[in-house]
Amino acid sequence: MVRAILVTLLNFSCSPDSFVASLLGKTGLVQENSPRKILVSFNPLRADIQRATLTITFRDKSRLSDQEFAVIRKLRGSAILPGSPTNNGEPPDTMEDGTVESEGTGITVSSDLGLEFSVESSRSGEPYTTQTKELIITKSSKSPVVTFTAANVHSYSFDDSVTE
Repeated sequence: MVRAILVTLLNFSCSPDSFVASLLGKTGLVQENSPRKILVSFNPLRADIQRATLTITFRDKSRLSDQEFAVIRKLRGSAILPGSPTNNGEPPDTMEDGTVESEGTGITVSSDLGLEFSVESSRSGEPYTTQTKELIITKSSKSPVVTFTAANVHSYSFDDSVTE
């Protein structure tokens, strides 16, 4: 099986720190009984807790003016050195996850609670390994016609206020 990364139809971006998202497939169309995958990779540059939101934007061809809607997933990555504490005194997550205006489209995106990554470097100064996880997008009906338009990763710290 050959997998191609679609980059011409979608605007994928990554945070300058760690997260990259890529859609697998040859088309932006989301079809019934044909799940789509978005691969999200975490490759940190330093020991830290890093957070981001992945906003996946779709276009519903049946809505007025081809109206767009978005599904948002939280990303959290922990990069540690051996023997280091894993939470660094970090406060608990308070950001809301979920779907924005996707009702009636039949679109479902896996991992309602977001994606959690954890990587370890064998010693200071050595690069961290890359960890990759999948988000699965399914469509439960033939209509309306829904296409991908963008997927953007926005990083933030737990001190930032996040509004989408």
